[in-house]
Amino acid sequence: MKKLGTVSHLSKSRNLIVRMDKLKPSDAFKKAPKINSVVLNKSVKPIGEINDIIGPVSHPYVIINVSRKVTDSELLNYVNERVYIK
Repeated sequence: MKKLGTVSHLSKSRNLIVRMDKLKPSDAFKKAPKINSVVLNKSVKPIGEINDIIGPVSHPYVIINVSRKVTDSELLNYVNERVYIK
């Protein structure tokens, strides 16, 4: 399990926005997560998949399509929590 980053906020379209940890520009493409990677919470429960990566190369944001199994109340609990990828 690899650390992805910290959930910044929830979008209106029910996506989680995750701020990745800072990357060195030379490592950015090596350490960037792959689109469609499964995202896990700290309990190793799948919560969605990576849809897009946006923002500056050194400190990007990751857009996560949340699984339909995750309730709206659970989503709010993920804000400011760390998330991971397999």
